[in-house]
Amino acid sequence: MITKLTNVFRKFHSDEEGLEALQVVMIIAIAAVILVAAGTVGQSVVTFTNEKLKALKDAKVDGGSV
Repeated sequence: MITKLTNVFRKFHSDEEGLEALQVVMIIAIAAVILVAAGTVGQSVVTFTNEKLKALKDAKVDGGSV
């Protein structure tokens, strides 16, 4: 019984098919996190830029001499 259990654990430990699938899933997960972060930061940049552009358009220009 112990020998059979030991053999099962050794076979499971030496099996690398699951490792390749895990690597692919990890790469996809990391890419998804990067895309979500880029989208969030990108939206913040767009909002900030639009606010500053509106503030510049609404600002009164001083017509005085230089």
